[in-house]
Amino acid sequence: MISLGKIHLLFLGFCFLVGFSQEKQYSFKAFGVTPEVVPTALYKKLQNASNINERITYLDEIAQVFLTSGNADSLIHYSQRLKRALVLTRPQDTTSNIYKFKALFYQGIGAQKIGFMDKAISSFIEGIEATNTHTYFNTAFKLELAQTYLLKGNPEKVKPIIDELEISKKHPELYLRYLVLLSGYQIFINDFNSAQTTISNGLSENFIEEYFKAKLQLQLQLAEIKFKQNDFKQSIAMSTAIKDQALQQGIFDVYIAAVLNEGRCYVFLKDYQIAEIALNTAYVNALQWHRLELKQKIIKALVQLYNTKGDYKNAFNLMTQYQAVNNTIAENQNQLLVSDLELKYETLKKEKEIDKLREDQLVKQAEIERQKTIKFAFLIGFLIILIPVILLLVVYYQKLQAQSLLNTQKEAINKQEVKALMQSQELTLVKNTISVQRKERDRIARELHDSIGGNLAAIKLKMNNLGDSHPDFKKILQQLDATYDQVREISHSLIPKEFENSSFTELIDNYIQNFSQDPSVNLRFNAYPDEAINNLETHFRLALFNILKELITNAFKHAQASEIEIQLTLISEDNSIELIYEDDGVGFNVNKTNKGMGLSNLEKRVKALQGSFSINSAINRGTVITISIPQ
Repeated sequence: MISLGKIHLLFLGFCFLVGFSQEKQYSFKAFGVTPEVVPTALYKKLQNASNINERITYLDEIAQVFLTSGNADSLIHYSQRLKRALVLTRPQDTTSNIYKFKALFYQGIGAQKIGFMDKAISSFIEGIEATNTHTYFNTAFKLELAQTYLLKGNPEKVKPIIDELEISKKHPELYLRYLVLLSGYQIFINDFNSAQTTISNGLSENFIEEYFKAKLQLQLQLAEIKFKQNDFKQSIAMSTAIKDQALQQGIFDVYIAAVLNEGRCYVFLKDYQIAEIALNTAYVNALQWHRLELKQKIIKALVQLYNTKGDYKNAFNLMTQYQAVNNTIAENQNQLLVSDLELKYETLKKEKEIDKLREDQLVKQAEIERQKTIKFAFLIGFLIILIPVILLLVVYYQKLQAQSLLNTQKEAINKQEVKALMQSQELTLVKNTISVQRKERDRIARELHDSIGGNLAAIKLKMNNLGDSHPDFKKILQQLDATYDQVREISHSLIPKEFENSSFTELIDNYIQNFSQDPSVNLRFNAYPDEAINNLETHFRLALFNILKELITNAFKHAQASEIEIQLTLISEDNSIELIYEDDGVGFNVNKTNKGMGLSNLEKRVKALQGSFSINSAINRGTVITISIPQ
């Protein structure tokens, strides 16, 4: 994992590179601090607000500024402040409901831009349910829900929402957001012609200049199409223009995305120095703006850059950083959910205080109506008698439930202990069997080659010395030659021929070619350093080959992935082999899913080599498998 010290060094070196790039007419800007996008006067108005309604108005105006600039953290912060302010008023008019919808919308957009997709989906679904009678906001929540599913890589959930929506040009902002979503979906499924038509329709509207951010987003979609069509120079030219306009207008999320696209293009043009500057610029800005989802994309682009340059060690380190970002998203998303629950708790607490005041008024009114009070007293007395009985029944029921749960847990623990013991015995047996088989094969090969083969060669030499005067000489000599060839063939067959005729990395590449016919899956394998890995002992290479075959076979059978990457690295300092497998497939719940035959075989092969094996996966978030084997 990259330490903070290394990040600072990277940033200092990067600033130098930015200056160098400007001499070559390349312009990339990294922000050391978050740019000020909200006017100071607006903050002062908020501070000096004379009543709660003015305060709500100014909070909403500030949140809209952060929505345009793409500052996700600030957007979430002001959405929560807006929620708290609305709780204090408890208004019932239509205007207050609109502000509630806006606060929920800002919260969802902020979570989406950071990369907390599950939290964003939760906010948008809550908004859809709350706005059934308000068509405008209901449509806005549906659009962003579909956009979130698209960012998560779930196009099958996007299509039904697109088909359901019917958006009129009477609402230009919603209409343009719909075109951004639709063109993004069409690009995702590689329908570039339809995407270009959709984008052209949006850019040709006479109101497009009034919605500048939507215009830049559509133009960025065009640059993405050029990238996917391998027209990298045109994509760079378009991204540069978008980047400059976004920076000028303070639309920083579009700016970062445009810089990222430039960096990816320079990688494919093999202009590695400029690519590294662009990608590091995007990384620093994503780090400053807390855009974890963008950090993931940038790290993957940097991994591709370093692999292309042959810098596999940096590529391996960045893969580790990518896993750390995944973990950060999971942890912070949970923290955000907890924070949201705390806010709801505070809201409920304030509502209860208001309810308490109303209850006091009811008590005063009840004192006047003495007859009603007496009837309530009889009812309360009855409940006082009934409640202890109910509590006793509840306690008894809970005790029965706890005992049943305890028995179930004990039974599960016993089964788990038996299973663990059987697996341990099975693993020991497999390790011993493999060891004995390998030693026996080596012994037979040596005996055939050294003893029997040597004897046959000696007999043949003596017969050659005797001459060919004997009538059966040639026949016996032919039999000796045939027998000698058979012995050599048997001794050599004990070690697979492909490990004698080809290098290890060639064998893996040939094996991967068998799966390359499926255009929907991009399978990449990198080994570093090639020569050291190819010179490993034969039995060690054979074991690694079987592990890689198991990984690739499982991926094509179960993962449903479009991107599969395998990194094999020999680290001489630690005298170990490090293997990282990653896919963007359906994933699974590691804690709830039982290991199938494939994962069990893989784990046994790794343990037979005294290695360590770990899996990091979640549903719809892909799978990362890390294997470490000592030499």
